[in-house]
Amino acid sequence: MRLGLTLGVLLLAGCSHVVNVDETIEYKCGEQVVTAEYLDDESVVLKMNGKNTVLSKSATDKGERFDNSDSHMTLVKKDGNVYLSVEGKIYPMCLEIER
Repeated sequence: MRLGLTLGVLLLAGCSHVVNVDETIEYKCGEQVVTAEYLDDESVVLKMNGKNTVLSKSATDKGERFDNSDSHMTLVKKDGNVYLSVEGKIYPMCLEIER
């Protein structure tokens, strides 16, 4: 009985990983407004046109790059600037919206 209880606790502990939002930033990229939730697992939830898309961090030489190959979205942070590309459309440099 004790072994079963111990295994149950270990299984639950393994499934209890919680991803937290480190930072939420709203950007205006040209005329497009997007919200980026930077998560503590090095991914980003990009909210655009009522849809949420998870972008995973990719290896890059400089800056930070987040991609989702299924939705063809890329968010790049480089030298203090942010750039967005969606399905081949490259948006103007994104500016942070401060409220």
